[in-house]
Amino acid sequence: MKKIHYGWVIVGVGVLVKMTGLGFGRFAYPMLIPNMRGSLGFNYIEMGLLSGAIMLGYLIFSLIGGMLATRFGPKRIVIASLLCGALSMFSIGRLSGFFPLLFFTFAMGAGGAGAHISMTTLPMAWFEERKLGRALGIVTGGTGLGIIITGLLLPTLLFNLGQEAWRQCWLLLALITFLVAGIGWILLREKPHPMTLLPSNTEGDQKSIPLLEKGSELSLKAIFIIYFIFGFAYNIYATYFVAYMVEEIQLSERTAGNIWALFGWMCMASGLIWGFISDRLGRRETLLWNNGVIAFSVLLPLLLRQPFFLGFSAFLFGATFLGTVTIIAAAIGDQVLDKRASVYGLVTLIHGIGQFLGTISGGYLKDFTGSFQLTFIVSLTGFLLCILLTAINKKG
Repeated sequence: MKKIHYGWVIVGVGVLVKMTGLGFGRFAYPMLIPNMRGSLGFNYIEMGLLSGAIMLGYLIFSLIGGMLATRFGPKRIVIASLLCGALSMFSIGRLSGFFPLLFFTFAMGAGGAGAHISMTTLPMAWFEERKLGRALGIVTGGTGLGIIITGLLLPTLLFNLGQEAWRQCWLLLALITFLVAGIGWILLREKPHPMTLLPSNTEGDQKSIPLLEKGSELSLKAIFIIYFIFGFAYNIYATYFVAYMVEEIQLSERTAGNIWALFGWMCMASGLIWGFISDRLGRRETLLWNNGVIAFSVLLPLLLRQPFFLGFSAFLFGATFLGTVTIIAAAIGDQVLDKRASVYGLVTLIHGIGQFLGTISGGYLKDFTGSFQLTFIVSLTGFLLCILLTAINKKG
């Protein structure tokens, strides 16, 4: 019987780590905004600041977490980050004051960053370049799994448990995150033995995956700029799309939750699909197609408000946005051999700055205009700019 390459065990645990660290730590919050805001009496600027605190913790510890992973090893940072996230979720579920919540949303973002950066770099030590895109794509799908769970489970709890239901939601997510930290402590390994790297495919398979031509890839400078703008644009949609459906279009929380779950289902597959494509077409060309689809997904709710088109928008957005994350991570893995965690942490720091600015800007535009229309127009503009920059920038 053929032994399973242990790298796939790393990938499997990585799915759970991304599910809790990012799927819960980042994407549970948008589902809970309406219920939390009504219970706590906060306005959208304050809710935006709490989301911004998640992003601020995320972006600061993207760099710090990468440096710590380089020095102490990614496994230790993954476990410590998950425990930090679990404690933060538990505390958020118990508190009511704005400033204590601001602190623990910051800590939750920090834990998400540490888990994300360290877990993304672990498979880079276990897989060669030809299979790295799909391995990272599967790991990235864990974020989609987290979104599915929040999209299906949380609306039911919110409907049945009343005005304070968001507190029970956070406590449940904290428990699951703690359990995943225990699984990671048992199963994660940092370095394979010299001969355990996943071998190259057969000669025929090698022929089916052409070598990348000079000029077909993005430069590191272009990656930094594009990932910054992408973070700004995508986080507006990801943070406010559910609130847009519930408060502006007047859909029920259950219907909005089902649409958000559709987004999550597609996220599970998007990383693998786009990673697989990028292994063959190249990172730059794949990123062009990816950003084109995601721009169309943001345009849809601006033009058509029927539930079908809102669901189609969530379908396309989920089918693409984690693909971007996978493509960028694979591009870093292709070009950087030493201190990958530190470099990827720096890239994610720039990405996180964009997310932070996008969240704050989106909340401000909503309160200033009374509508989400301008908020989503700004998001769409960001994605169009990503397409332009990807098209004109080449390495070589």
